[in-house]
Amino acid sequence: MYALYIALQEGLDIDYLMFINNGSKAHRLNRWLLKLVSESLEIPAVTTGKEMHDIRRVLKKLKADTFISGVMVTPEHMDWYQEICNPIQVKHYAPLWGKNPFATLTEMKELGFQMLIIEVDVSMGSRESWLGKKLDNIVLQQINKLEKEQKLQPSGELGEYHTFVLDCPLYKKRINILDSEIVWENSRGYVVIKNANLQSKTKCKSDQAF
Repeated sequence: MYALYIALQEGLDIDYLMFINNGSKAHRLNRWLLKLVSESLEIPAVTTGKEMHDIRRVLKKLKADTFISGVMVTPEHMDWYQEICNPIQVKHYAPLWGKNPFATLTEMKELGFQMLIIEVDVSMGSRESWLGKKLDNIVLQQINKLEKEQKLQPSGELGEYHTFVLDCPLYKKRINILDSEIVWENSRGYVVIKNANLQSKTKCKSDQAF
């Protein structure tokens, strides 16, 4: 979401959101929330399979000339996107590439991004206690400490943890979680969101229910 924010701040026109059915299991389990994200951003959304030819087909159908991703530190991810885009003459733009991950998390929080931690892998350094919580100052301090101890990659790009943006400066309405459950599979835990809605930012209601 922060990559989208920066792209819009730079004046890029964003015509579509794309959900690739790949990667984080929590995102795949909760992909129905894309409808709420799309409505809140007022940007139409499309979904695609995980194979490169699936993604290329959708990009060509949309007549896209630029594909924006949130890759920050992982060369393999950058190469994967380039391999998708280059054969169809679509530019891959990663506005977060090369940024300091912890500084970026801090920037997001200062800008008003409210991020719910929906997946953790404790075998990769994440804390079990983070699951189902917002990424607040306490979690940020713990991430900073674990990074200094070389026990965690703070970007989460390798699957250490994943977040879902409940609110940010781009949203017209915030996403309100009404019902969810936490599921563990060995070292990985997931938040499965069962019900949610959009809520006016002017309302002051209690936080999400878990």
